[in-house]
Order: sequence, then structure tokens, then C-alpha cells
Amino acid sequence: MNILLLATDFFPVWGGAGTYASELARNIDPGIDLHILTLNRINFGKLKVKSKDNLEDFLPKNVHVHYLGEARDTFWYNLKFQISCLRNIDFFVKNYDIDIIHSQSSMPDLFINHNNLKIPVVTTVHSTIEEQAKAIKALNKGFHQLELSEKMTLLLSYFNYFIEKNYYKNNKYYITVSDWSKEQLVKNKKIDPNRVRVIKNGVDVELFNPKKGLSSHKFFPELSLITKPKILFLSRMTESKGLTFLMESIPSILKDSDVHFIFAGPGKRPNIKLSNKNYTYLNYIPHEVCPYLYSLSDIFILPSLYENFPISILEAMASGCAIIASDIGGIPEMISDSENGLLISPSSIKDIINSISNLLEDKILMQKLKINARKTAEEKFTLNNTISNTIEYYNEILKKN
Repeated sequence: MNILLLATDFFPVWGGAGTYASELARNIDPGIDLHILTLNRINFGKLKVKSKDNLEDFLPKNVHVHYLGEARDTFWYNLKFQISCLRNIDFFVKNYDIDIIHSQSSMPDLFINHNNLKIPVVTTVHSTIEEQAKAIKALNKGFHQLELSEKMTLLLSYFNYFIEKNYYKNNKYYITVSDWSKEQLVKNKKIDPNRVRVIKNGVDVELFNPKKGLSSHKFFPELSLITKPKILFLSRMTESKGLTFLMESIPSILKDSDVHFIFAGPGKRPNIKLSNKNYTYLNYIPHEVCPYLYSLSDIFILPSLYENFPISILEAMASGCAIIASDIGGIPEMISDSENGLLISPSSIKDIINSISNLLEDKILMQKLKINARKTAEEKFTLNNTISNTIEYYNEILKKN
């Protein structure tokens, strides 16, 4: 079987979709020839990065990466990639005898006439522009406070909504990473539910493991010396991730508790008005180093206004963190409140304060959540299950075509 994966975000990853594509490539069945069309990332804001050196050490022999230009931290690089896919798709389909095209909800195949391809196309839906715009509007923040991609999402929301609506009219197959996402697609995009398969995201429970904490000092020596409880926010530095709500909650938390906050992820550095003894800012962290950051943290928090089925939560669960996350999207499908994590109302500063304070005061509860989070990842959300279910869906699609 020959698969062509279209991935706007691949390596080094910007977000969940990039992690999804990278982990699929890293763990794909050796009997599948996987070709990846992607972009060579140049930067995350002012931070210069480059695609992984010696990718052959990272990927198996049956995975082949083809770069169609560069990914710079601008809103328009996705449009350029869509045009590049249009220009090159026929070449790759014919020369590599492709059986299935696997696209992503960033719509890299937007301009491609799927009927002319004469092979099936399956799109994994990580998020929709419609839901992203709703979350940004719900922030009620000044336009100047938003990150560039959030500003452009708002400015072009009506235009993009029209494009997205037509994109989902194509006679394709779909993978959604949560039951919630499938319900939204069927309801809002009018997609035949029989063409939608729910395959929930998974995590490599060997790579993300509490035992990585024993080696975390090699990568984060200063953090490893901190004995007070550590609270990790590892995500893109955008308003829709609930970053400002977390910031506004911190002074109240520090009045009663001596804790250390860790902020990590690509994007513009937030305005952190804290003493250096109470926080560390790390900027972008390579994905292969993240297991060591999760495992030295006690609490992982993601107070987003919009999420589907975030891989970052799965990674934190597998690493044995106590999870605090917004009760939105597909998150309740992975987190059972007070059993393997705590669910909070989005945009609620009060909930953030109470949930963190409760965990700091109740060590038994925190330990319970840590143990159950790891157990949930091992039993329900392994990467092996995600990969095998995806390959099974490939085979079903080929039988139908």
C-alpha cells in the first residue's frame, strides 16, 4: 500500500496536527510505503528552527519526506503550500503509484480536483475554522492582544467559512479524532456519517513516561533542582489557549501557595508579571525533549476556549501529570472529572484558582489523578491503537474503491 500524506505541519511541529503527522510517520507499518508532502519550517516567530537533521534516524526506511517550500511563521504559508500541492500532486500520485491520499483539516488539498485523481482521499479533522473563530470571538479581547494567526482568522472568518463549507462538500472520507468532532461535522458540515470514522488520538506511552523524570536534569537542570510543586503550560502562546486567564489567576494562587509555573511553546512571549523565582519561560521545546519536561511537572494545565482531542493532554497523562483542562470539545472523552483529571469552565479564572489550590492542598487527590491519568493513557489511548485503526480504515476505503 502506498500512501501520500499531505501535512502543512510536520517537523519540527507547531501544534497537534504536526505531532499527529510526525507520530504517524514514525510508527507506520513497515508494509506501507508512506510519502509525505510538507514544508521545511524556518522559524517560530523570532526563534530560528530547521527541520530535523538526519531524518533517516527519526523515520523508518519506508517513509519518504518531500519538501515543497518553506514554512515561515506567517499566515500565508498555508496558501502557498496549497498551491504547491496543486502543482505537484499528479507527479507524486503517478510516479509513486499512490493508493490513498491522506490530507489534514488545514486543507492542503483545497485546490485539487479530487474526481480527477481517481484515487480516494481521506482527511483527518483536527479542528475547523468555524470553531476556531467562535473561540477567538468568545475571548472578548482587544484585537491588538491577539496573536497574528488569531487576528487573520477573525479578519477572514466569513471568507474562510465559505471556503471550508465547500471543502467539506467533496466526496471524500474523513477521520475525526473525537466523537464530539464527528457530531459537529455531521451537524454543521452536513457530511454523511457513514463517511466519517472516529479514530481518537493516541500517545506513545513508552516515550512519554513518568520514568523520564529520572533523566530530566540532563535537559532542564535548573528546573530539576526546584522542589516546590511545578505547574506546566505547554502550548502555543495564543489567547485562545486561555493563557491570559491563567496569568490573571496566578497572583491569587501565589498568595496561599509557593509554586513554580513553567511556560513553554512557540509564539510571542507572554507578558509575565511574576518574580523570577515563581516562573520559568522556555519558548519552543523540541518534541523529543517534551517527555522530560512533562515528567518533572506536577500539574499540566490547558484552559483553552477551543480544543478537539489535544495530544498535549495525552502526553501529559502518559507522563503522570495531574491534568486541569477546559470542559470543551473532545476533552471530556479523555478526562473524567475528579477521576483522572479536573475539568474547568473555559474562561473561568475562579475555576483555575480553585482547581490548582485544591490539588496543592489535597496531595492524596493529586496522586490519585496522576496514577489514573497514566492508567487511562495506557488502557485507552495508545499510539499503537491509533495507527492500527488508521491502517484498518485505509484498507476498508481501498476495498470500497
